[in-house]
Amino acid sequence: MDDDAIEAAEAKGEEGVKDLLNGLSAACNDDDKDPDVAEAILDAFLRMMSPEVGDLLCESKTFPWIGMVIESQMEEAAVIEVLFAILTKIITTPEKQDFFKGADDESYSYIPLILKAMKEHSEGEETLIEYACLVIEKIALDHEDNVKIFLKGGAEERLKEAESIITNARNQKYVVQARSALKLC
Repeated sequence: MDDDAIEAAEAKGEEGVKDLLNGLSAACNDDDKDPDVAEAILDAFLRMMSPEVGDLLCESKTFPWIGMVIESQMEEAAVIEVLFAILTKIITTPEKQDFFKGADDESYSYIPLILKAMKEHSEGEETLIEYACLVIEKIALDHEDNVKIFLKGGAEERLKEAESIITNARNQKYVVQARSALKLC
């Protein structure tokens, strides 16, 4: 998907979400992996963000895009950062929090992938870590199942690392908020 196609899909608003998801899938395909296109599409989602677009991105048939992006673009900090920014906007209800839990046996849970991204980008990626803390808060707040998965996956250690990574004193509150959502303070 080139810039013109991304702009055309973005101009369609809600109608363009499917086109962008298809382009994102292609950009995350092992054969044609293109982090620049993935980032551009995620940026388009951010610009398009509305409750309706957020709902479309959280439909059960489209929701696997999150795991696809994290897994295929893990080494691309810019892509993961924009993804986390989107997640802070779309996780607005307990039903949307449930998507991150995965199956009852925790298979297909996106939570370990979020923690893995935090570990992978623990050096020099302050904004990504800030967004990750906000994502943890959104996913875990008042959701005991997700709290358990985060804690089992090492969230306490990731947040301890985040305290030293986030140098902006004002943004240290993101770590506190995540720790509070996980009932660590």
